[in-house]
Amino acid sequence: MKFGREQVKYICIILFGANIASIILGILHYIIGLNIVIGTIFSILIVLAWFLNVAIIILDDYKVVKNSSIGKRINRLGYGFLGVQIIAIFFLVGGLFLLNANWFSPALQYSLIWIGFFSFFVYASLFSYLNIKALDNREVWKFE
Repeated sequence: MKFGREQVKYICIILFGANIASIILGILHYIIGLNIVIGTIFSILIVLAWFLNVAIIILDDYKVVKNSSIGKRINRLGYGFLGVQIIAIFFLVGGLFLLNANWFSPALQYSLIWIGFFSFFVYASLFSYLNIKALDNREVWKFE
């Protein structure tokens, strides 16, 4: 399947919405908790957003002209996003590990989990927004 400008735009819009929805549902989950149905939808949304984020990085790597300044920035932000993913997973695992330790304060434990979870989706939202804004620039993308 060939990806044109319109398909990439739809993927980026869906991705932006999924990342924003993950942030909102994450805050709601922390504040009021979520029932089993909303929690299951939230889990599916998180996995979907994660796979789409990886897909858009791969797609950007193939379709972005790296000689232009905006294309170079998008490419670097994509690889930076992979670094943020790795660091966010370490924060999440570290926070969950410390939840089992009685000798750490809960504020540190939950702040590690929050930083890990929300840094991923905030960065992904900004990255997909930048892709949406740069899609109209013909010198950044090689679709034709």
